[in-house]
Amino acid sequence: MKFGIDIGHNCPPDTGAQGIKSEDSLTLDLGNRVIAKLKNLGHEVISCLPAKADTVKESLEQRCSTANAANVDIFVSIHFNSFNSQANGAEIFAMSEPGKKIAYSVLEEIIKLGFLNRSVKNGKHLFVLKHTNMPAILIEACFIDSQKDINLYNPEAMANAIVKGLTS
Repeated sequence: MKFGIDIGHNCPPDTGAQGIKSEDSLTLDLGNRVIAKLKNLGHEVISCLPAKADTVKESLEQRCSTANAANVDIFVSIHFNSFNSQANGAEIFAMSEPGKKIAYSVLEEIIKLGFLNRSVKNGKHLFVLKHTNMPAILIEACFIDSQKDINLYNPEAMANAIVKGLTS
């Protein structure tokens, strides 16, 4: 299969949330682990992280354009949540039925790590899900402002869970 992996944010002015940890640091680490693991399994992987953008919209457009031009089979955008330091857990956004099927598979694996199941949610408001031509998901791996989630979070285990969910 051919995967488009979007390492969320990491393209100023498109920067991620701050909490106990930095979303940009976590997405970069997790995304690179997911890419390496998918490649090790023999899958083709296209990185959808732009090198440079002048606006957040341009950053998002480039991510979608890269995935669409490469005609990837599945688009995966990797993120971390931040809210009020009390919310915790993992959730995945999708729009299409094939996207939702993939989202449930990935979320099931993440939940096995001990994270609260915040469910698969409708992502019709998310730019990268609306503007990609293939089944697409946006993963919110956990909350970076939740001590409970940060204590549970292990990047290697999370990458394994995502890859297992994507490839099972």
